Amino acid sequence: MKSIRDTLSSILGLCLFSVMPVHAQNTQDPADQEPRYIFDTIVVTASRTETPLNQVSSSITVITAEDIERSSQSTVADLLRDVGGLSIAQNGGPGKNASVFLRGAESAYTLFLIDGVEINDPMSPGRSFSPAHLSVDQVERIEVLYGSQSTLYGSDAIAGVVNIITRRGEGSPKIGASIEGGALGTFRTQAGLSGGAEGYQYAIDGSFLNTRGISANSLGSMEEDGYKNTTLGGRLGATPAANATVDLTWRYTDGRADIDNGVGPGGDDPNRVSSSRQLFIRPSATLALWSQRWKQTLGYSLVDHSREDDNPVDENQEIASNSTFDARLHKVDWHNTLLLSEGNTLVFGAETESEQGESESKGPYPSVFDRRTARMTGVYLQELLQYGDALFASLGVRADHHSRYGSKVTYSIAPNAYLEESGTRIKGAFGTGYKAPTLFQLYSSYGDSTLQAGTSKSWEAGIEQYLADQRLMAGVTYFDNTFDNMVGWDSETSSYKNVFKATSRGMEFTGRYSASEGTSFRAYYTFTDSKDHDSDEQLLRRPRHSGGIVLDQRVRQGVDLNLSYRFSGERRDNDFSTWPATPITLDGYGIVNVAANWKITPNIQLFGRIDNLFDAEYEEVLGYGTVGISGYIGVRLGNSGY
Repeated sequence: MKSIRDTLSSILGLCLFSVMPVHAQNTQDPADQEPRYIFDTIVVTASRTETPLNQVSSSITVITAEDIERSSQSTVADLLRDVGGLSIAQNGGPGKNASVFLRGAESAYTLFLIDGVEINDPMSPGRSFSPAHLSVDQVERIEVLYGSQSTLYGSDAIAGVVNIITRRGEGSPKIGASIEGGALGTFRTQAGLSGGAEGYQYAIDGSFLNTRGISANSLGSMEEDGYKNTTLGGRLGATPAANATVDLTWRYTDGRADIDNGVGPGGDDPNRVSSSRQLFIRPSATLALWSQRWKQTLGYSLVDHSREDDNPVDENQEIASNSTFDARLHKVDWHNTLLLSEGNTLVFGAETESEQGESESKGPYPSVFDRRTARMTGVYLQELLQYGDALFASLGVRADHHSRYGSKVTYSIAPNAYLEESGTRIKGAFGTGYKAPTLFQLYSSYGDSTLQAGTSKSWEAGIEQYLADQRLMAGVTYFDNTFDNMVGWDSETSSYKNVFKATSRGMEFTGRYSASEGTSFRAYYTFTDSKDHDSDEQLLRRPRHSGGIVLDQRVRQGVDLNLSYRFSGERRDNDFSTWPATPITLDGYGIVNVAANWKITPNIQLFGRIDNLFDAEYEEVLGYGTVGISGYIGVRLGNSGY
């Protein structure tokens, strides 16, 4: 930990040296009129309608298009690593499974969305989602909403929501492309077409990534485990009438990663491959009535997950094995926003979804999971209240019915107040939630068809202080999550049971400073105490201490630098190569990344980055490799996005 503190001190010194002169200049540059952070930021995830950030009581982090471009990162998983209160544990290098822990909760307790499409995998044991294959192609912004959000989003959202929003096309036709290469034999190319006019808009994008990668097994012979990814996506829109719009969004991802048999010596495998194909489609139509006071959207979502684990015969394996997992989700939703009066808005709707899944394993331990289905139907109502420019509140309730276990009702309340004279904002939120048992937990050979839904209670309270015309913000938030009767593994019966109880409590400290266009600084620190109720032990792979800083500095017109530092404290893990598993403690670590963008002309931009600048050696999961110092450089032509 001493090396982490030393590195943090040096980085903080560099950041203050870089930012303070800009502030001291006190020029009247037009950039000083840039939108203020709190009042001029619009989010959609907190209430499922466009809402100014200062009216949102639940904690929310926004990764903007500028943040994405300046970081030069290529995957959503890597972008999320710089989000406060969120930690990622990845089983190896690029393309390997990545678990997302939001405020210390289980990875299966976070709901992932792309343009309103629920993308969690129904055939993963906990119905979680790994963002390892998600590229940043066409991503406009990412909103991370904390706390139980079951009132608006149902099951899977009891820890929070990660909402990925893609760009709409506009203006004259734009064609762009980028090419990037670097460490680990990495090659990435991307191309896109976008545009729009009165009555229609379009944005289509595709990318290809290939890398030799690193060994997934950090203790083996260090045989490289490569990764390939092909992504195609788009967003089309039309306005057939002044009060009506139709939209179509889609994304297809094909990822292929070499993996190993396990941790420890002898775990390397020269020909084992894991593949994942994901298809997300959503057509929708929106109708505005009563002079835009009532907006209703009718949408349909199709989600298709197909995974395969193929392990052919080799010198270390006499019998080949192959496992396939297929899942599909159909969802119809009707969403409404009704402005009753100035300062009083109703958000209400209904949705029904049907999920199905099946799997088959061949080899030494053959098994078949016949196709199983489940249906869930829900209705929700939320009222958004505003009293002048100082008091805001949301009240919500939801009722859901599951075809297997019955019904659940959840509710939430979230007030906040802004004291303009002092620049102080006081906020709070409380919500109940539930987590439905998954198809695997209900119907597999380890499952139990009598399982019930687990429940949760989540609350937070915080204060934020704004200075310098709201360009400077500092805040602290206390959060408390309780998870009860959750489905977990029962070692006595070797099956899933409603046995898991846990708590996750802690404090988050955040700060942000925007000096001028292209220059900003943000810092975050989270203390998380997440414990299993029965053992009183810390939950696996979740650090008690984590945080970081991000500095964006405009060196001169057209040249931007990005510097980020993140650290993770010690985490508890288990050595599953022994029976029973041996508890161990993973060391803390700190990572420094540097990126630069140089816009040579309006249509030519050079970009590059160095990840893990000081070549830190660390593990996010015991026995799985992580990437050391690595550099990448590329060029963007035209309107290539990211």
